[in-house]
This record gives sequence, C-alpha cells and structure tokens, in this order.
Amino acid sequence: METRMIEKAVFLLRQVHSSRQEAVHALAVYFPGAAFEDRLRCVHEAWDIARRGEEPAQSVVSQVSDARYFAAAHERHAFTD
Repeated sequence: METRMIEKAVFLLRQVHSSRQEAVHALAVYFPGAAFEDRLRCVHEAWDIARRGEEPAQSVVSQVSDARYFAAAHERHAFTD
C-alpha cells in the first residue's frame, strides 16, 4: 500500500499542484486506514521524487485523469460529494 500511496502523492503534487499539506490530507480520502505519520512520510518521499523529476517506482496512469472515465472511477471508489 505504501508504494500506491507514494504514487498518489506524486500525482497530487505534480499533476494537481497540491501543496504538501493538501496532499497529506487528500491521501486520507484515498487511503482512509492510513495513519497520519504514514501519509506524511509518503508525501515527503513523493516531494523528493517530484522535485528530482523522477517517476515513482511503479507509475500507473489513473483513469481519473481522463474525463471519460472520471464518473466511473468516482463511483467505483465510492467517493461521494
């Protein structure tokens, strides 16, 4: 799960242009069981990756990045407004 959390944090920092604080809080939505300290550590690692311009270990393109799939992904992951 840690690798997925780092990948999501890299996405939030690079593509969404979230601040580090926003990314830590956003990870709570994607990974509700993760402790604050784990989310914080993953964001720090993701920040280092994003600043060096590297790719995360196992980068996976999110379907949410394509507007055609956003609603389906939103529903599949049970996000509510």
